[in-house]
Amino acid sequence: MDLELRMRFAAFCTLLSVFVTPPSAAQIEGTPPTPSASDSLLLAIRCEARDGSRRCILWGPSLLELIARPELYDGRRVRVIGFINFELEGNAIFLSSEDWKHAVLRNGLWVDPPAAFKSDSGPTPKQPNRRYVIIEGTFNARNTGHMGLFSGAIERVTRLDSLPAALEHH
Repeated sequence: MDLELRMRFAAFCTLLSVFVTPPSAAQIEGTPPTPSASDSLLLAIRCEARDGSRRCILWGPSLLELIARPELYDGRRVRVIGFINFELEGNAIFLSSEDWKHAVLRNGLWVDPPAAFKSDSGPTPKQPNRRYVIIEGTFNARNTGHMGLFSGAIERVTRLDSLPAALEHH
């Protein structure tokens, strides 16, 4: 084989290994990876609820943190505030209403609505839509939503509440 052919073969094998590498145990089990010391400090600061063993069970990062540091929160239960939009193929929470209005989709996370949520025909009057909300669910960095357009997803939603109007304007 000549040098160019060997280099192409080596590049192909390297690329192939990326797709064939088996997932880690943490990925299989759905548990977040062990954070570094500096990441542990940030996670400790962002902890909003602990269980009886004093382990954090709910983190409160900003939506911007989830987008910028997806690996840190992947697989963790989170509580965030953002602008929600529910529509066919567009269930997402955004950093701001302007991001939604101008379709800056990378500034948003796909949202898998709760099971009883009627997202196909739009929310019922009691369900928030196109307003700022507090949402709690499990962050999944690998789920990028419809056509891979978003920066992650919030799944298994357990809380979805409108922000009081007074808080939206301050």
